[in-house]
Amino acid sequence: MNQTNNTVLTILVASVVVGAVTGVASAHEGIPEVVKIGGVFDVSGEWSLDGEEAKSAAELAIKDFNKYLVAIGAGWSMTMQVEDAQANQSVAFDKIQSLRGAGIDLMLGMGYSSHIQTAKSYIDSHNILAISHASQAANLAINDTIFRLRPDDNNQAPVVNAMLKHAGIEVLATVTRADPWGEGLKKGITQTFEGKIVDLFQYDPNAFDFSVSASILDEEIGDLIEEHGADKVGVLYVGTNEFLLLIQQMSPYENVSKVRWFSTTTQAANSILVDDPQALEFSEATRFTAARSITAENTLQQYVNDWVYEKYNRTASTFTYPSYDSVWLLGLSIQQAQTTDVDVLRETVPLVASHTFGSIGSMELNDAGDLIGATYEIWQVADGGWIKTNDYDPITQSIIP
Repeated sequence: MNQTNNTVLTILVASVVVGAVTGVASAHEGIPEVVKIGGVFDVSGEWSLDGEEAKSAAELAIKDFNKYLVAIGAGWSMTMQVEDAQANQSVAFDKIQSLRGAGIDLMLGMGYSSHIQTAKSYIDSHNILAISHASQAANLAINDTIFRLRPDDNNQAPVVNAMLKHAGIEVLATVTRADPWGEGLKKGITQTFEGKIVDLFQYDPNAFDFSVSASILDEEIGDLIEEHGADKVGVLYVGTNEFLLLIQQMSPYENVSKVRWFSTTTQAANSILVDDPQALEFSEATRFTAARSITAENTLQQYVNDWVYEKYNRTASTFTYPSYDSVWLLGLSIQQAQTTDVDVLRETVPLVASHTFGSIGSMELNDAGDLIGATYEIWQVADGGWIKTNDYDPITQSIIP
């Protein structure tokens, strides 16, 4: 049996369990012959690398899920209309409105928390059900029709703080995106950090010129080094792939690379930081370190990994797995409830998720509709690539070898 069939079989078993446990199956009738869903992905813009990969993974999942539907004689299939959010919250809102105007009320994607934040009132008032593969902002951890296959950032803040403590950082300077995700994660980390906080730079995600800011950053970091010593100063970066542009525009300066830089799951194992020569030089000089969320290896995860490596010649992004799984979660929920009615699916999705395993492992959701818990590792750029340096112990909230 090939890997695709193994994938289908694995989730088929899970779906049978769901039907037996929840009693949802055959409770309603009325699935259209073709179920059209919307996919709002950042195919262009500063997060296009991950956005394109996530979009393609969702398309792969639809192909696999449709094979499953044929195998069980379900009598319906799924298609997806993809819209490019361009890593811009206003564009994302327009795309969501456009999809709803076309009669689509089941949507995937919306990777940025700012996309959801901007469109939330519209999503609520127009009874849209959405499953995000990447949104993590803590302020969106609320009970609504937006489900997120990522743990909210309240889980990540203690990991980053343990990482900073382990590195001996006493003064934390922050460089963050000015959006709900960036502001929320920075707040969570800085509220529990025991040392001194210096808010260096909060930037517009749509800015493309950091030249003046780079000069100011270098000067201010130089002052911190003079006052506290380079080994006690750390910089926290919270952002996406616009980081490459910032690194390139900081290249003429020296102080920025004399201190250690740290980041979150969004940057962990980011290939851009080792593929670009300037980024690699900077990342190695600063011993760039990030927390990475992981799941135990499984057949589905290996299947997605192999597919990504064959298609893109790189390791799958952290956000690719939940993008693949989101299709299955929505599709299995439709199949079990035998309807595409949003009100019914709102109750069905958590039930199905609680008994289904995907490439991310368990899909169980908390009361806010977000993925429960996460396991973390610490990764660092060294010797020309990313290496795992430590594990994180959630019980003691400490870094261990």
